[in-house]
Amino acid sequence: MVRRERRFYTTEFKAYVLEAYHNSDESISETAQRFGIGRDTFSSWVYRGRLSSTSKKGVTLSRSNSDSMKEESLSPEAMSERIKVLERELSTEKMRSESLSKMIEIAEHELHIDIRKKTGAKPSLR
Repeated sequence: MVRRERRFYTTEFKAYVLEAYHNSDESISETAQRFGIGRDTFSSWVYRGRLSSTSKKGVTLSRSNSDSMKEESLSPEAMSERIKVLERELSTEKMRSESLSKMIEIAEHELHIDIRKKTGAKPSLR
């Protein structure tokens, strides 16, 4: 295994790259690759920036989107609207989960197919 030499980055460069990341729709990996930085190194910069950032406009929230973990500052009105959207999404997902569970139940009963994992079942000998 070839060991790479440790590189040191100036605070100004880190700030520049972080600003470029926050002002784009790129993922952490894409931004790191664009600037020639290791993904894990850049990820730690983003994480540390989240810990040390203070918001002047309101509460700082992180999106739960796996593609892009960007931060956004929301006013109380925007937070209220965001909560309503999330509650609607949660309601939709609960209905979806219940529908899928009912479909599995019907398939098991009518088609005599064992779909759900049975507790206490012996592992297969493959």
